[in-house]
Amino acid sequence: MSSETTARKPRRTIDSLSVERRYKNAIDTFLAGQLPDFNHQRHVDIANILHHHPYGRQLMHLGLQTMAHRHLIPEKYRADITDQWWDKLDGTLPDPAVFDDLPGGACGSREAGRPD
Repeated sequence: MSSETTARKPRRTIDSLSVERRYKNAIDTFLAGQLPDFNHQRHVDIANILHHHPYGRQLMHLGLQTMAHRHLIPEKYRADITDQWWDKLDGTLPDPAVFDDLPGGACGSREAGRPD
């Protein structure tokens, strides 16, 4: 089985689809540049989540650039730093509870006050 589709796009795996479903809200909020409390650990958590996606590196670049522009500090974004650290990620998924501060939690479907 090929790792590319007939349109030469990377083939999505069951793992990447599962990770995307579990962390959909966290990913979407990051890509919109609105992820609250974006400290170093949260940065690493999002990077490890996106590490499971075929275009994860590009999405990480996009999200960081969007965050920097939304916060009016575009000069803070540096693609070379992201590239330098990307291959050092181990892909360890964070506990979805670290995104409990997002409405709907990590996946976006959790009701307020109810665990997943």
